[in-house]
Amino acid sequence: MNGELLRRRFRVLEGKDGVRRLYDDLAEIYDHSRLLYLTRRLERCEEEVLREWLKKFDSPILDVGCGSGRYSLKLASRGVETISIDLSLKMLKVLLRKLEGHGLRENVHVILADGENLPFRDGSLRGLLCTLTFDHFQEPKKAISEFSRVLKVEGLCVISTLNKEHLKLLRRLLGISADKVPFLGETIPPTLVYETGHTGLEIQQMLSAYGFKSIKLMGCCYWGLFTPFIPKPMFKLLEKLLVKLKNSMKHAALHVAVAKKSPK
Repeated sequence: MNGELLRRRFRVLEGKDGVRRLYDDLAEIYDHSRLLYLTRRLERCEEEVLREWLKKFDSPILDVGCGSGRYSLKLASRGVETISIDLSLKMLKVLLRKLEGHGLRENVHVILADGENLPFRDGSLRGLLCTLTFDHFQEPKKAISEFSRVLKVEGLCVISTLNKEHLKLLRRLLGISADKVPFLGETIPPTLVYETGHTGLEIQQMLSAYGFKSIKLMGCCYWGLFTPFIPKPMFKLLEKLLVKLKNSMKHAALHVAVAKKSPK
């Protein structure tokens, strides 16, 4: 598919400013849009594998690319001091409304900031969470370098990333360029925005290069692009079965890496 035809079908948003604009446009509908059904399924899978890990975080923790506050709210409700950053001001405003509604405003510091250029002192944080955000970074190694810089020794770091092989399949099916993914929403035109995928091994290697020791690598959402069409009870059963298969990670739509900042 040539570039001109692609631009007629989709609004194309480029680079970091494009990511910011997309989430500003989606902010008011993000949590309840019926067209983000695949995102919802990925979120539920991710939350299942992270449930016990969230309990291991100590204050203060940084939620990078917090969006409308999926994890910030969970952490704050447990009394964990949370710093929530995002590029999208409108998403942060949605989070602020939620915090006020739940009486959690004092537990969360909401900051407009970029995960590739963190505005925090060296070694000032005990934990960092970056979920369904890392693939939007155009300089992922710089982001992990920043994660390492701001974390204390033994600080816990959790990153989730989309399986790049699944994204390649999606791009081939839709005929879209190699660094874009499609987003749909009731109040926005069909949009392409910068988002790449990684394998769990790639994330582990980057973490290791910047002073992290790998603790665990997990996969979830093993049915990938087909997950929205599988009934929920059957989906849960299949997830339990597929996770036991040899080489199951390559079939997981989402990879979650857990690591700790190592002593120098």
